[in-house]
Amino acid sequence: MIKHIFKVAFAVILILSSCNHENLEIGRHLVNSHVTFGKIDTITVRVSNIVAVDSVVTSGRGVGYWGSYTDPHIGTVLAKTFIEFNRTLQGENDRGAVFDSVTLVLRSNGNYYGDTIKHAAVKVFRLEKQIERGIDGNLYSSSETPVIEDFILADATFKFGVKDLANNEVEIKLPDSFGERLFQGIVRDEDDYKTADFKKTFSGLAVYAGDASDCVYGVLLNDTACMVRIYYHINTTSREDKTMTFAANQFESFYHMTNDNSRLLPPYTQAPTTFDSKTDPVLSSLMGNVGVITSGSTPVFARLEFPHLNNLFWLGQIVKIKQAILYVRPVQESFDIVPLPTRLNLFEFESTSSTMIGSALSLGPNMGPQNGNLPENYRYIQRPDFPQYTFDITNFISNELGKSGHEKRALSLLISNDTRERENTIQRLVFGNQNFWLNNENQSRENRIQLEITYAVYND
Repeated sequence: MIKHIFKVAFAVILILSSCNHENLEIGRHLVNSHVTFGKIDTITVRVSNIVAVDSVVTSGRGVGYWGSYTDPHIGTVLAKTFIEFNRTLQGENDRGAVFDSVTLVLRSNGNYYGDTIKHAAVKVFRLEKQIERGIDGNLYSSSETPVIEDFILADATFKFGVKDLANNEVEIKLPDSFGERLFQGIVRDEDDYKTADFKKTFSGLAVYAGDASDCVYGVLLNDTACMVRIYYHINTTSREDKTMTFAANQFESFYHMTNDNSRLLPPYTQAPTTFDSKTDPVLSSLMGNVGVITSGSTPVFARLEFPHLNNLFWLGQIVKIKQAILYVRPVQESFDIVPLPTRLNLFEFESTSSTMIGSALSLGPNMGPQNGNLPENYRYIQRPDFPQYTFDITNFISNELGKSGHEKRALSLLISNDTRERENTIQRLVFGNQNFWLNNENQSRENRIQLEITYAVYND
């Protein structure tokens, strides 16, 4: 009997010890304590959208973009590419050569923003003068637009196939008069077409969206994928067909991408008189209850705040956060014609400004941004396992609990620069806030942001 009582007492001590695990700091009156554990997934996450003021370096990337697309969530996106070409050594000694035709060769890099089902529409212009780099040697999405000639060299429509978009190459027919002059300048070795003066004589081409454009396309700007190609022949004992190519110089070529952000602006009647779309957040409640994150020349990121976090103190005398997981879920059908980012970054920044504090992150032991990765096969994921980005923000929520006023911090959700530069693509994420509605409650939850908190509560 005594042995049995000893066993029970020992078991009680173990149980009480486990309740005190993870430093609940209950104190000496542990024996009178009552600890409960619970989980809650209805904590308010206030979502706002902010247009970043950064300008993106677009020269030397080996990619360009052209086209236009009216995005229902952010407004009209317009892209154009300016290409400089290197002088060729081909054909210099081909006396008696006869010009046949000239084309602009473009090869897709597999990236797109918009409706690829429709035909691509493009306009090609000649640059009036050579592209000039900025003071720092770079060209940006916001760099001064090179002057183009009024005459349209080409106004064409064609098809970039969707199934094999990355390997699609198109040739856009250019005027014979343009090609003949370029061809003769090389064959005759004219002074204006020698290496030293070539880029002044032929400054390059600009690729714009055609009138019927409903998509922004990405193209490769390296010396094997983008070129002016001249077809000609030599008559000897038989006809010998040849080509002369002027390869793109990716280091002097760049692209512009603009976004009017018309869908990110709050309704005029609700906008304060001092509203600045470049710095002021727009509540997702004014945008159909969605948050938007984009990459491009004017990136958009989302600000996340937790205004009612301190309501957890209503649960008891002492509250400890055991785990806090943030789920960000794309709105269904929002990524049918615009690709989702493969990775998102979550930074901490001051809630009273748009300043990120990358050197003072409290999101994890490594003091770096949290990464949320998208499953590679996200397009094929079916309910209930809808694609989502997952972030462990336990440290952040634990530090925020109990803070108020200017002490409070917020989180910024964005597509990181390294992801954008490495993948050289336009990406966009549209996710629902907690009031987003889609057909029914079950479907709506699959499209909403959600913070799930596991907690421990101590009461005497």
